[in-house]
Amino acid sequence: MDPVVFFVVLTSIYVVLYFFDRFFKSCMHYPYDAFLKNTGLTVNFLTIHWHTTVFNRTLLRWGSAGNSCTRKMKLTSFNVGVVLTFALLPIGLILLIVTIFSSGEAESTATAGGVPVQLEILLPGVNLPLEEFGYYITTLVLCLVVHEMGHAVAAVLEDVPVTGFGIKFFFCLPLAYTELSHDHLNGLRWIRKLRVLCAGIWHNFVFAGVCYLLISTVGITMSPLYTYNEHVVVTELTRKSPLRGERGLQVDNQVTQINGCPVTSEESWQSCLLSSVKQKPGYCVSADFVQLNDESSAISHHAIDGQLQCCDELNPNVSCFEVVEDANGDVPVELPQHVCLNVRRTLEEVTEHCSSGVCSEGFCLRPLMRNITAIMTFKRTNARGEKLPPVIYVGHPWDVIRTVGVSAFVPRHSFLKAGWPDAWLLLLKYNVVFSIGLALINAIPCFGFDGAHITSTVIHSFLVGRVDQYAKRDLISVIITSVGSLLFALAMLKVAWLSFLRPLL
Repeated sequence: MDPVVFFVVLTSIYVVLYFFDRFFKSCMHYPYDAFLKNTGLTVNFLTIHWHTTVFNRTLLRWGSAGNSCTRKMKLTSFNVGVVLTFALLPIGLILLIVTIFSSGEAESTATAGGVPVQLEILLPGVNLPLEEFGYYITTLVLCLVVHEMGHAVAAVLEDVPVTGFGIKFFFCLPLAYTELSHDHLNGLRWIRKLRVLCAGIWHNFVFAGVCYLLISTVGITMSPLYTYNEHVVVTELTRKSPLRGERGLQVDNQVTQINGCPVTSEESWQSCLLSSVKQKPGYCVSADFVQLNDESSAISHHAIDGQLQCCDELNPNVSCFEVVEDANGDVPVELPQHVCLNVRRTLEEVTEHCSSGVCSEGFCLRPLMRNITAIMTFKRTNARGEKLPPVIYVGHPWDVIRTVGVSAFVPRHSFLKAGWPDAWLLLLKYNVVFSIGLALINAIPCFGFDGAHITSTVIHSFLVGRVDQYAKRDLISVIITSVGSLLFALAMLKVAWLSFLRPLL
């Protein structure tokens, strides 16, 4: 969905909800208040808050399930989470500093070149297109729920009561929380308290690992329903795609070859397209066909780039072909060095491709195209595997890459869509990126994140012998957290500038 449409629709939903919330509170006060109390919902302008205690018993069972061996394994796991959190702290700070002081020249060049607006995040080199904003919201909700479940399970394990769980939506930004008993939490020894505070970061890291494992095994898990990396199937053709039309590619066509280059994956699809410019193929054509269809005119050179011309420049259907010498340097006597042929009819008569000038039948002809142009022949089949007439396109491969969407997942059944596993794979990739990002951000000492509580716990636990007064230790904790918050705020301003403000100027 277009990001502007998404924001307009979301704003409209919030306005309608806020209107009815005000209306019911004024006209149906008691029934509506009872409904809000039972569901845990709170509606304000551009915000929705949901709080529940339904999961308390479930979390209590999860945290206390198992014998002493299981409990020991859980404690060991959360101890690893504490070590990981302190290992992520310098990495997170370095990423913040790199984000703040990076020049952003590459991004400005890309934006000026017509690339769609992208969302810059705190992981250098990872940019997110705004068109996939729905994936970001879904991923954020999943990562936040996993994060808070980690805190809740660790709290139950340390005998800290969990009093509730909730999620808030500030416009399109979701924030989840686990409500714990602060008195019980603050009464724990420092290592037990750190287990609870670092559990969310640890769960995000484990969740990222699980998602990465699913990405690595997607070909196996999808094999009952899809074939993977055998061919590619066309999933989308944009409105401006030059390959649209009756004689062009169609959605659900399976592309098997491009200019004789086998297409088995999305990577080979792109590499075969780009190689059509770098390594322009030759075509084996019979001498009789050339003699019957030659439309050569006087040989000249193009006025702009000096390209040799043997065809009428006003006829877009023809191209000048050069007869390629074989390995021995022999040129067929019965053919001129350059001939002008109809491109489509010529490629339909091709028996095989040639590179060194040797053909089992006929002679090797290579089209004389400009450096930015290539002839691409797409061999394809339909969903049932039946061969279809090849699609011939003359142009630049990037026009195809930008306007034709393909998938390496070919459905085994007609009711399946090739886009479904791609959407699942994209969601998993975003979960990996967002989970690692959320773990890094929460490890940083910043107000509102786990890092602030972790910093306070460490300061008050390890500086007791050096700094006797609680207020001074608290001041040290506030100063450290303020520095981390300042770095985070500067990084967020840089992200907002690169993603939203600068493209508008």
